[in-house]
Amino acid sequence: MYRVVRWLITVLLPLVCSVSGVAALRPSFMLDYSSWHSTDVVLVTATARGGEFEVIESWKGNLHSGDHVVIPELKPNANAIPVGLYADDGLPREGVVSAEIPKQIAGSQLLLFLKRVPPTAQTEDGTQHTPPQWRPSNLFNDMKSSVVWINGSRLYRFVQKMNHGPTTLQPWTMPEEKLRERVAQVVQVEQELTDVIRIKDGAERAAALKPYMHSDILPARQFAEEELGKCGPEGVPVIRSILDDEAFAAESNAVVKVLARAGGTAEGSDLTARLERDLDFWRTVGPQLHKGWWNDDPTPESPLRNRYGQTLELIRGLDQIQFPGALSTATALRDFWRSLPQLDDPTGLNQMSEECDKLIHDLQQRKK
Repeated sequence: MYRVVRWLITVLLPLVCSVSGVAALRPSFMLDYSSWHSTDVVLVTATARGGEFEVIESWKGNLHSGDHVVIPELKPNANAIPVGLYADDGLPREGVVSAEIPKQIAGSQLLLFLKRVPPTAQTEDGTQHTPPQWRPSNLFNDMKSSVVWINGSRLYRFVQKMNHGPTTLQPWTMPEEKLRERVAQVVQVEQELTDVIRIKDGAERAAALKPYMHSDILPARQFAEEELGKCGPEGVPVIRSILDDEAFAAESNAVVKVLARAGGTAEGSDLTARLERDLDFWRTVGPQLHKGWWNDDPTPESPLRNRYGQTLELIRGLDQIQFPGALSTATALRDFWRSLPQLDDPTGLNQMSEECDKLIHDLQQRKK
């Protein structure tokens, strides 16, 4: 499940946001994202004062049982109803719009995913003078989408169920124990990676980062990608081994970007050789494809989609490092791609030939 979510975010979200008039994505609670980007994840009870909560248990961070946190954004409106009055389909039974924060009866439980804002005022001895303030951990910086409401054995969170639709409070089938386990797993992996990036030797650090490139925790994989690119030439042999490993085929486009960043211009010959092999692949496979082949296998493991992504990033990587030796291969790929309508499909697959155009133009300009 988490692998599918990762693919939806990394592949479909950029495509949706790039289409004019379609970008209607609104905040939704994302467990892995908020677990990773929170400084504090705390199980709390609501108090009689709206927007003020008492910590029961800390799942991440430095808050302790009995501490109070004040979140003004979570103060419900006067006409709000508690989650216990929501029907099984997530719709309020009393006509209240489910986009509103529910009423929090004193003693009811919530799980808060918060980002601590350091205090600005301090005493002369440097100790904290003002209480901490909090920001949401949500990707859209939305506080209500950084919370899980708990009503007995039923969990609720705010999600956008369909594009163009509102963000509404919906029941969640995940058991609380599974929620706890997943948060703990994300926190553990985050700590492991914090330790890994302290390794000074680039090759050793790259080897330690390699397993996380296959993580089902999207923020961990993104973090590993970023840090692999910082390993420099010492890490290049490890990065190449990842790119050559079929087990990482779904991550190949990201690994190409990492290779170009870590190796720089010195990787021009290797990237060009890989592009030549991809050209041979498409010369063999392309003529056998039909128009619309992209939708034949929409899964994250789709070999053709993954190969397309790898080829595209090879072109971009070569453009990034401005390797002149790639000119003839890029030209051959562009011309071949445009010779087959099932490849140069204007619904989006023609991005390949357009990226080739850019690379060719940039390399020709560099010659002048």
